[in-house]
Amino acid sequence: MSSSSNSFIIKNWQIILWFVIAVFTAGGVFSEFTSVKAELTMVHDRLDKKVKVINELEDRLVDIEKQLEYERGLIEATIKQKRNNIK
Repeated sequence: MSSSSNSFIIKNWQIILWFVIAVFTAGGVFSEFTSVKAELTMVHDRLDKKVKVINELEDRLVDIEKQLEYERGLIEATIKQKRNNIK
């Protein structure tokens, strides 16, 4: 049994070596993909936070614009009313 195993290894050492290299290469590729997936998840989470901040700032900007338009309209109406009272 031992000699048949040894003879198989001796005759097919290139195939066995190729198989071992393939296994280690597959492990390295899997590790790299796992690392990239984790990094992509982290980047996605950071992007989500930035999108939330942008949306909040956009909402605040809309509120400020509404307030400015209200105040502009109030000032214009006050000026118009004073002009009408002077005439």
